[in-house]
Amino acid sequence: MTGRPTDHRNINLRQLNLDIIHGKSGGRVLWQPRIICWYDDRQFNHVPLPEPYTGLDVRGLYEALGCSNRIYDYNCAFTKHYDPSIKMSSERLDPLRVKHTIETPVGSVYEIIKANTSNGGQYQEKWYIEEEEDMKVMIYVEENSWYTYSQEAYDRTYALWGDNGEGSFYFPRVTVQSLFNDTCGVSNGIFALMDFPDTCEEYFKVKNAKEREFIKLINTTPFQWVNFGDNVHCGTLPPNLFEKYVLPVYQERNELLHAGGKYTFAHWDGDTRNILKYAKETGLNGIEAITPEPQGDVTIDQIKQALGDEVDLIDGIPAILFNEEYPLKDLEYTTKKLLDLFAGHLVLGISDEMSSAGDINRVRFVGDLVDDHNASL
Repeated sequence: MTGRPTDHRNINLRQLNLDIIHGKSGGRVLWQPRIICWYDDRQFNHVPLPEPYTGLDVRGLYEALGCSNRIYDYNCAFTKHYDPSIKMSSERLDPLRVKHTIETPVGSVYEIIKANTSNGGQYQEKWYIEEEEDMKVMIYVEENSWYTYSQEAYDRTYALWGDNGEGSFYFPRVTVQSLFNDTCGVSNGIFALMDFPDTCEEYFKVKNAKEREFIKLINTTPFQWVNFGDNVHCGTLPPNLFEKYVLPVYQERNELLHAGGKYTFAHWDGDTRNILKYAKETGLNGIEAITPEPQGDVTIDQIKQALGDEVDLIDGIPAILFNEEYPLKDLEYTTKKLLDLFAGHLVLGISDEMSSAGDINRVRFVGDLVDDHNASL
């Protein structure tokens, strides 16, 4: 199963991307699957791509498949800078572990990052923030940091990807999601919220102020759609934490970014049932990676009920349906249902990335279904 030949060369995928986010697609849908994890795992393990894709780089793979990439390579256009009083250093502890240290006038903190042996992924073995004094150091770091933008880096990325899709980047994670994913970890983060809430509030206040400055910079750039890469998951972010720490910041961020003409969408993967009810309140234009059953905890109908026509769906096909143990008819049914319910408000993709076990031919199969849908309009 490779899909029938289709000439995609005359399709400007970037323009279709823009038409959808600006509500001008006329019901057409963009197929924008994230397959770079699948690709990178093969590169890491020196496994050649299957025919007819053998030898292609990732850009060539997307071109051969006739689909668009969610191009987060544009993150390189922004650089975070720190005051000279902040010293950062790295030390390799062993072949898999690296220690990153931050020294400031108010103290020092460090994390230990451990690599995998089976793929290029890494994870925190030790987090920067474990005690209240660690958070005070990170407050100093945030207070004495700022962002710059490089048009040259933007242009360099465009030269690589061209009109394969509209460039995007992911904004720093919001409040508790940053705490859980970037600096503290979930367990330590929960204890921090309970044991030293005032310091947590100060930390969030400083981060939010710096991110408002960042938004002013973003609004001067060519970017048209901005991602909040929050990795929201109800197992770690229940409604009470969402209402207190996330919802008001989302609303403020979106108001500021919309004033600059930006389209905003947030990454909600994992289980989302308990917070989908807030989708329309957030001010987001779209939500990325909501994962329906059998992988997630919501149905496609529940997603549609929560988003309506006010919030676009970005992605929507459970990643596991690209694995061969799931019948192809399940993938076809899910794809057609998403097209039927969300067309005009849909950038179709994989929620959230195809795994190493996925069948790349199924990516082309979905592309053919999307082509049929668009041709019918």
